[in-house]
Parts: sequence; C-alpha cells; structure tokens
Amino acid sequence: MKIWVDADACPVVIRDILFRAAERTGVQVTLVANQPVRIPRSRCISMIQVSSGFDVADNEIVKRADDGDLVIWMVSSCVPVMLSCQWVSYAWIKRAC
Repeated sequence: MKIWVDADACPVVIRDILFRAAERTGVQVTLVANQPVRIPRSRCISMIQVSSGFDVADNEIVKRADDGDLVIWMVSSCVPVMLSCQWVSYAWIKRAC
C-alpha cells in the first residue's frame, strides 16, 4: 500500500502527521503538487512536482495509484478526503486503480 496526497491544498499539520506515520510504519507517502513542497529526508517520503493547472495533481495521482492505495485530497480547505482504491465506486477504480 502507498499513500498519495494532493499536497497543493493539504494543511501542513496533516502532512506532518503523514510524515510521522510513514516513518513509524514504513509505508510510502508521495505528495503530488504543482509547486515545491518541503519534505523530510526519508526513504518513505517522496514528492512529485507537476505543471500548474486545474486537476493536474489529481490526474497524476489517478495515473499512478494502484489497487489498495490510499488517496488523500482536499474537497475544501478544511476537509481532507481519504479514499481506499478498493472501496470507491467502480468508475473511480477504473480510472485510478
């Protein structure tokens, strides 16, 4: 399992929690954003920078996520949404997983 994060709008406090969890569990966390995001040096944490534009980070996550991965993105500035590719609708699984 990998954790994919749309980091463009992800609050720093959420990222910090994910970083600590990655280090503790060894689960790979990948942030995807259209601007550089500071990440700690870790074998479990990586960052992919994409070009700017509407849903570019989302589309990159869709291309890379596999069955069983966890995807986190922000619906609004204060509500993180988490989806396991095993439990979302078939249409999303077809695109993302």
